[in-house]
Amino acid sequence: MKVKTKRLAYKLKQYKVKTNYIKGWSSSAIDPYNGRSDFWGVLLHHTAGTNSLGWVVSGNPYAPVRACHFLVDRDGTVNVVSGVGAYHAGKGGSWKFPKGPTIPKDQGNQHLYGIEIESLGTSAKIDNSQKGMTLAQVVSTATLSAALLNAIRPGWRSHATSRVIRHKDWTSRKSDVKQDLDWWRAVIRIAQKNKGNAAKTRSMIAEFVEAHPKGKL
Repeated sequence: MKVKTKRLAYKLKQYKVKTNYIKGWSSSAIDPYNGRSDFWGVLLHHTAGTNSLGWVVSGNPYAPVRACHFLVDRDGTVNVVSGVGAYHAGKGGSWKFPKGPTIPKDQGNQHLYGIEIESLGTSAKIDNSQKGMTLAQVVSTATLSAALLNAIRPGWRSHATSRVIRHKDWTSRKSDVKQDLDWWRAVIRIAQKNKGNAAKTRSMIAEFVEAHPKGKL
């Protein structure tokens, strides 16, 4: 679905995503696809570094094009980097969504929202280390993903979590993210179930992570 930036901002607010809008996030000047992006799903990444915001916004080789749509900080803040186009998926695919469209080979950028999670990505554990991820990041990524699955479907209904994949699913060139796909889809379903109830979402995801701290079911 072609998602206008006004609808995107509304959905992030509706799902109570902890946001920080980066200057120029809605500008056509950063959009390599000139408004033609048609979003069908969500792609999860880890940054494999620290303090990555400057790089994804203006330090990457394709600037002013941005290197993701969203960057999730260690404290759970979701930096809204681009509400339009971005370069993040790279070569890969194709990918067929169950009961949904097929993303053609090498066209993930146009059809997937890219979420970067600030992490060295050398561990799948949710242990607050730089190697792994923080609980706040998991909560925010799940809530953000739930908001996006709602934004990319016309009307009030949401797409299923089967529309969320990892970079390593899109291409064998990448290893991110380390956590199992079923694990991520489970935490996103918690956020979907508790839409708009931030306290309950956090509490239930905390319980889930405590039971599954290694990123596996």
